Amino acid sequence: MNDDAELLARIRNGAPDDFAEIVRRHQGRIFAILHRYERDAHLVEDLAQETFVKAWRALDKFDGRAPFEHWLSRIAVRTAIDHLRRRQRTVAAVAFPELGEDALDWLRAEDAPSELEAGQAREVLDAAMQRLSPAERVVITLQELEGRSVKEIAALTGSSSIAIRVRATRARAKLRRALEEMKNR
Repeated sequence: MNDDAELLARIRNGAPDDFAEIVRRHQGRIFAILHRYERDAHLVEDLAQETFVKAWRALDKFDGRAPFEHWLSRIAVRTAIDHLRRRQRTVAAVAFPELGEDALDWLRAEDAPSELEAGQAREVLDAAMQRLSPAERVVITLQELEGRSVKEIAALTGSSSIAIRVRATRARAKLRRALEEMKNR
């Protein structure tokens, strides 16, 4: 956006209060990105704030070759990745038996897809996603939920296209195994 370029120029030339306008313009997109990685609204707010603080601190590194929104989105994705890594180190994965029988019954049923409740599906998928590394979760989320291409994911994460394809393949295999294990319990 040209408006972003003009606003950024004003901020760099001594109008730091104008950064509030950057936040106002882009907070919806940043919240949407972060919500794909974290469901807790309070944590999403914290991650959004962390994203904007990182952007503020790195404004001098924004060179304008890509749109500001893409640069800011990349910061948000990296903030989400860091969050997932921290959480994986500190919180043990949910044990499948703790999900409860209701959440697993649909896997055992012959006509599973028709009986599957959205909440149960989300709960089971979240548990299966805990089996993935943070990098694998990010790739699957960007590819399957956001519909991004391998090239876009590579640009957002700073990884090569080959690494993205490998992570996506491994992540799908891990998810398949996790769901099969849950089904066989």
